[in-house]
Amino acid sequence: MRTERATGHLAALDGMRSVAILLVVGVHVAAATGMTVEGGLGWRMLANGGVGVSIFFVLSGFLLYRPFARAALDGTDAPDVRRYLRRRALRILPAYWLMLPFVLPLFNPEEARDPLVWLQMATLTHNYDPHPPWPMAASGLDGLGPIWSLSVEATFYVVLPVLALGLRRFSRGEPRRLLLGLAVLAGLSLLEAVGLRYIEHFGSVFGWNPYRLLFYNEHLLPRSLVFFALGMIMAVLAERPNRWSRAIGSTPGTSWTVAACALALMSTPLATPMNGAQSAHQYLLHNLLSVVISAAAVAPVAFAPRSPVATALLANPLMCRLGLVSYGVFLWHSPVIELWYDLTGRPLFLGDFWLVLGVTALFSLFLAALSHLFVEQPAQRLGRRGEK
Repeated sequence: MRTERATGHLAALDGMRSVAILLVVGVHVAAATGMTVEGGLGWRMLANGGVGVSIFFVLSGFLLYRPFARAALDGTDAPDVRRYLRRRALRILPAYWLMLPFVLPLFNPEEARDPLVWLQMATLTHNYDPHPPWPMAASGLDGLGPIWSLSVEATFYVVLPVLALGLRRFSRGEPRRLLLGLAVLAGLSLLEAVGLRYIEHFGSVFGWNPYRLLFYNEHLLPRSLVFFALGMIMAVLAERPNRWSRAIGSTPGTSWTVAACALALMSTPLATPMNGAQSAHQYLLHNLLSVVISAAAVAPVAFAPRSPVATALLANPLMCRLGLVSYGVFLWHSPVIELWYDLTGRPLFLGDFWLVLGVTALFSLFLAALSHLFVEQPAQRLGRRGEK
């Protein structure tokens, strides 16, 4: 039986973005202040706040694929690809291009002399360089480490119309076939990531260490496609609800409790080593729990975005406002952390988490608000005018 679709702007999804950005900022501040190695369960859970990136990926899969899913299920024309790509470009590039000329030369003066670095960073293709101009063990250029995930997002934007077309032809408008195709995509992504980790594990036994390949793969779309596919599955179920999606939407507290328990489990030695390198078995469980956490966090909002609980907790003015500026916070929080330590001369790992978090939140929100008001909103209005 068909049910009424939740359409228009869904404020609770902005609130879920707030949850995701709080996790991302929290883990980066905790890493800088040394709190990720503290023994308490709460700090260990915060050390796994990188799952906030997975939540962002699930939200992107849900929101961007939903018009394609609706067209496939209803037998109508798919969204115009050129319009879609123009909107995506205007959503992420202007604010990013404004930030990049400040951050790249300020924190990476040597790399900023290389035109190739500028080209790669400006086009978000730096993830694809197997021999980047920074140590392979590092997450990226100083102040720009989190941008790896923006590159993954941009890649997903480009391949989504192709994936949607293939899924449409495979499904022939049948929801179950569409869900099957997406489940296969998710499974292949998870198998690829975990499989490479086990290749590294067994390769080291025979004296071969493919660490570079494993680290390289961590920052590419196939590794993270499982999370986008989860969001795409939710998009299909939001268009064609079944008893499971209705049950999840009607009991958000249960889903969020599952997410919290999974995060706690992830923070034990079963998935996260207390010291030393993560084993292949821990990596497997860590990935499986990331899937559970991100799915359980987003699903209630995807299936019932206007439920009383979701409205109260996620669609309130504070969470909505933070969600609206979350992209700017994502762009600026890492440079703010870097600049704080450069200007104060304070050493890392002092345990001053709350101080650094307060400074990071204050200045990141200020810069994000300026970015949203003077860059992001005008760019999106420009895109809408260009479509008339």
